[in-house]
Amino acid sequence: MTFIRKLAEDMDKSLGQVAEVKTFHAYCKKILHQQNGRVELVPYLSEVIAQDSNILGKGFSAFDMQFQCLQVATDDIRFYLERGDYYEVVSFNDSVYRLYKALKENADILPQFHQILIDEFQDFNILEVAFIDELQKRGPIILVGDDDQAIYDDRYASPNYLRTKFRSGEYETFQLPFCSRCPDPIVRATNAIIRAAKRKGALKDRISKPFECYLADKEVENRQYPKIVIGRCTNALAVAKYVRKVISGVSAAEVGESWIEGNEYPTVLIVGPKQYLAKIEKDLKKVYPQLKYAKSGDVGYRLADGYEQLLKVRDSNLGWRIVAEFSVDQEPFETMITKSIDGTPFKSLLDKGLLLRQLEVLKILKACRNDGVVSEVNRRKLDRILAGNADEVIDRLFPTVQEKLEVDRTAPSILLTSFKGCKGLSAGHVVIVGANNGSIPMNPDRVRDVEIGQFIVALTRTRKQCHVVSNKWLYAPKDNHGNWIAPFEKSSFLEFIPPALIEDLGELNATKIDALQ
Repeated sequence: MTFIRKLAEDMDKSLGQVAEVKTFHAYCKKILHQQNGRVELVPYLSEVIAQDSNILGKGFSAFDMQFQCLQVATDDIRFYLERGDYYEVVSFNDSVYRLYKALKENADILPQFHQILIDEFQDFNILEVAFIDELQKRGPIILVGDDDQAIYDDRYASPNYLRTKFRSGEYETFQLPFCSRCPDPIVRATNAIIRAAKRKGALKDRISKPFECYLADKEVENRQYPKIVIGRCTNALAVAKYVRKVISGVSAAEVGESWIEGNEYPTVLIVGPKQYLAKIEKDLKKVYPQLKYAKSGDVGYRLADGYEQLLKVRDSNLGWRIVAEFSVDQEPFETMITKSIDGTPFKSLLDKGLLLRQLEVLKILKACRNDGVVSEVNRRKLDRILAGNADEVIDRLFPTVQEKLEVDRTAPSILLTSFKGCKGLSAGHVVIVGANNGSIPMNPDRVRDVEIGQFIVALTRTRKQCHVVSNKWLYAPKDNHGNWIAPFEKSSFLEFIPPALIEDLGELNATKIDALQ
């Protein structure tokens, strides 16, 4: 088990014949399904229930925090679980809690295992750690983690849980010091960053461990790419131009290597804050249509999510509740929520005329799904019933009807993602953008351990070479009123990397970027 879906997918490819490989939440969903029948996992459930709470005047909202911190003996959580039961769905956090609670009452829900392996332990919060403590009663367990790569503080994860286990004396400990992914300059830079951070008072409780390049596997890369490339662009436009220059310089052989079946990885991975990624995506998409942007952000829910639930279960309380929210005025909707508290099926609370219209929508959507295409006739019907909102619903429910792009395996594969989103990935060439103080780290005078971890994670995605790009301004050196804007400072993390490991390109405007070899 692991927290990260991409890691689970990779492990399943190599271990799927001899082991069950799951993410935390997928495993919890599976066992809950075995115990209780159909279980649907809905990532936006907390938002739905928070909205219900506000309508009912309860003001509950911090559900995820309370689950993650195992603060569950509260009215908030009781309300949440009751509404989850009514909607017959679970979210990420309450799926773990529900199974944890069930295991405390009856450990025999789970079989005995020959071996349990938990990966990325540093990314877990106290709820998940408590669940693992119950799980390990069902067989011998291996906990794998690296506290230098703890990056999920926003979900109350902490590397201290790993450190406590490591130092408890209850486990046999061993280390995996060799890195076959990263070339030697990346490994040496990582070690230097850790040493510099510790000198500045960070990483105080860090587990001391070796990290070495497995030189036998990286001879070619160490010879071809002996240094990390650092450049300072004028603005975000120049950053996008620089990234394009990096991509165009990747050899055909390296592109082909990144497409090898069974071992595919992005030819180029671009990591940074969304204000840079959005600009780069727009700039690159014209030249590299295969580019993907793994966006993160608010979960959110829309009208289409209600229809999605109803296409699975026609009487879904959650489905009808979402459809009602986007289809009626606020006052009647609030009345429906109030009446649903006693368990009344939400479908029965809808006005008959609204219900008939929505049943017609579902009939059309089901036909479209069966046909695998949305005809122009059905699109017009939906637009008429949905008052011009058909496109949003169709785009959400039927992404496969959009024209499919034929994959060109002679062209580089490009992925854009955030510092957190790059966890579990690797790529031929990595470009870290937005490497400025105020971004990474937010405050150079109070650097947080999690920011060091994020920078290290991004750096160590590299199979061949890494470029780290800062910029002086986001757009222009003057604001809309003609006033000069103070330039950004380069990330203080760049000072942690020894000069001998750096190829410094200096300041780069459009002309200088064009001239780069």
